Amino acid sequence: MANTVVELAVIEYLCRYGSVGIFRLVDDVLKIPGVRKALGLNMPPAPGSDGWWRAYSVIIEVVRELEAEGLAKYLPSVGVVNWAAGGCE
Repeated sequence: MANTVVELAVIEYLCRYGSVGIFRLVDDVLKIPGVRKALGLNMPPAPGSDGWWRAYSVIIEVVRELEAEGLAKYLPSVGVVNWAAGGCE
């Protein structure tokens, strides 16, 4: 996976909410200090900034890998990620 801290944050978020827009996923995961630290960011970057797009690249890579493992389903035509792995306890 791209980054274990980011991967775990994405998994926990998707497990909790089940379905989310990819941009919202990026914004919300970037609110987690450990994720920002893992990505070399001090503060949540402004949407559309270079830092935000770098984070997006890492997070979408995680989503694609989760999809390849059958844990998530990404629907790029509508920009939505769905948790597909079932219960998260």
